[in-house]
Amino acid sequence: MKYLVLIAFLLLIKTTGSSQRLTSASKPFADSLLPKRLCLIPENYYSNNLGFMCKKEIQVEKSTRIPLRLRLGSLEYVDKLEGKGTGRN
Repeated sequence: MKYLVLIAFLLLIKTTGSSQRLTSASKPFADSLLPKRLCLIPENYYSNNLGFMCKKEIQVEKSTRIPLRLRLGSLEYVDKLEGKGTGRN
């Protein structure tokens, strides 16, 4: 049974690989030896999705060079809310 699944998987890879070669061979491209960059999310995704206070903290830190962190509660409480720490809840 293991061998049958393995053979089916290898055949699937072989058939999908050959169909990809046919479609990619028909499209002209500059150099096939250059690595293609895989980009799943945009480079500025993190900075675009920050909260208001986080953005303001970054602005203050860039202008003063002092890492400023504003919290509503103690460090331990905020870490617990964010899911940081030793893994104990």
